[in-house]
Amino acid sequence: MTQDFFSTLTLDEVETIENLAGQPMDELMGAGKLKGKALKAIIWVAKKRVDPNFKMEDAGKVTFADALELFKGVAEDPKA
Repeated sequence: MTQDFFSTLTLDEVETIENLAGQPMDELMGAGKLKGKALKAIIWVAKKRVDPNFKMEDAGKVTFADALELFKGVAEDPKA
């Protein structure tokens, strides 16, 4: 999952992630913010695109290591 994923989110998907995480998109992964809900919401939306039967409970079973792997490169500055 890269920056490209986030740029392709529909407004409905953004709203869903924000509602599930309880935070605005620009604050989801900020320092001192709770990460579990945000990671689960983003993973659920991403997986739901390829598997309509993917459930929020399934997203909750993803390990933290696997979740971080999905986000590899997202926080990297593309200009660096």
